[in-house]
Amino acid sequence: MTSEDSDVRPLDGVLDRRKFLANMRHELRTPINHIVGYSEMLQEEAEGQDQDNLISDLKKVQAEGQQLLDVINDNLDPAKIDSGEISIGRLRHELRTPLNSIIGYSEMLQEEAEDQGRDDFLPDLRNIGTAAKNLLAFMNDGLSLEELDYADAIPNDTDIESGGSSNRDGAAWASYEIDSHRTPTAPGILLVVDDNEMNRDMLSRRLERDGHTVMVAANGHRALEMLKSKAFDLVLLDVVMPEMDGYQVLAQLKADDSLRGIPVIMLSAMDEIDGVVRCIEMGADDYLAKPFNPVLLRARIRAGLENKRLRDQESNYLEQIEKEKKRADDLLHVILPGPVVEELMLTDMVLPRRYEGVAVMFCDIIEFTSYCDRREPEEVIPSLQRLVESFEALTLNHNMEKIKTIGDSFMAAAGLLKSVDNSVLTSARCGLDMLGAVRQMPNNWHARIGIHVGPLVAGVVGKSQYLFDVFGDTVNTAARIESNGMADSVNLSKTAWDAISDHCYGESLGMVEAKGKGELEIFRLRGFI
Repeated sequence: MTSEDSDVRPLDGVLDRRKFLANMRHELRTPINHIVGYSEMLQEEAEGQDQDNLISDLKKVQAEGQQLLDVINDNLDPAKIDSGEISIGRLRHELRTPLNSIIGYSEMLQEEAEDQGRDDFLPDLRNIGTAAKNLLAFMNDGLSLEELDYADAIPNDTDIESGGSSNRDGAAWASYEIDSHRTPTAPGILLVVDDNEMNRDMLSRRLERDGHTVMVAANGHRALEMLKSKAFDLVLLDVVMPEMDGYQVLAQLKADDSLRGIPVIMLSAMDEIDGVVRCIEMGADDYLAKPFNPVLLRARIRAGLENKRLRDQESNYLEQIEKEKKRADDLLHVILPGPVVEELMLTDMVLPRRYEGVAVMFCDIIEFTSYCDRREPEEVIPSLQRLVESFEALTLNHNMEKIKTIGDSFMAAAGLLKSVDNSVLTSARCGLDMLGAVRQMPNNWHARIGIHVGPLVAGVVGKSQYLFDVFGDTVNTAARIESNGMADSVNLSKTAWDAISDHCYGESLGMVEAKGKGELEIFRLRGFI
């Protein structure tokens, strides 16, 4: 073969490359003429029959068909064929978008015609869809041969309208029928992102027919703004867009903790496996090539929404568990001192221990029982609650631990679980403040406080209800000092008084006979030096 004949290869002795391209131009225009012709006829039939919605979409189909003709006429112009200025890649790219629009609108038109009982429109609408789908299949197969070396890539007798292409996908499209008994998906709030207005309109209308609430974005920047300002259940994201493509949008979406849980289905006219893999690796939930099977689209959206609901449900469950755990922890801190709670949560038990030099303090409201007998519970309990809350705040401020309340009796300790310099001095200061809190109550209450210091045993008792408590003679003696002490005073045992006598002044109340303890000397605290 000479150099002059290098790109003119005999094809069965009849066709060379130039003739092949001229034949291709003819073969491509034939189904496009069918698309334009059928859409024009259907418009004429729909006019005057109150079919404005159908007419509007048919005009869009006709306009897209005319665009296809313009693309064919421009790319396969005889002058370009003669000069060899043919780019099959550009031709495929320019044909794909209008073809996808035509297929989408023809499917929606069939559904609308069925819903409106216009069965007479269905044959021509199917002809439009079949022509477009077979043309797309032929384009994917026949036009993928950049060199176009063999004439049998597109035989002269190929019948595009009837689906004569050998491409298996084309045959599948030709045999595909709209599912008139489609199963509706659970409604969701969806965002359609596509730079092509026709694609946005077609897809959003289809999704709205399935009961979804649909919003649209014409570019990636606008999509991210909308995603940050409104809660969406699923995003349908086009891959090829100017300025910010689908990959970039997906990357930013998945990098944002507040958005990464939104399912994303990528939509593209590209069907390269590398693009599919890249999207999935970046976090996309699914990928559909345009034009998409509407039944498959519904299934993918249904799966995406269900996964989103399951993830949301799981997140809500985990959040609820955390809330319940926090409530349980807070409740434990109400019932038990902080260090005891930490040990219980860490080891699932609290070891009983002996503590030395602990000051135990009891505070009791005088004649509280008779006070209760003369008043309604609605008056008694709220007043006692306010006083106990003030006592709890004071023990916290003085670095003491509340042990428990028994009726109107309040019990606390210093130097037990929290280290203090002088446990008795700490308790005495807290006791004087507690008497001040009693005087501020409007109930004309009076209180008496008793303090003793010494060793004791502490631990958690109970199973259905935990209680951290202290035991031993120190506890009993503190209770006796309180019950035998002077009203409106902080009363101390001789041992407790000796521990703070250098820091305060007071007086001895003498020896008193204490039940179970014999004679005890009690001291009354008047103030601090």
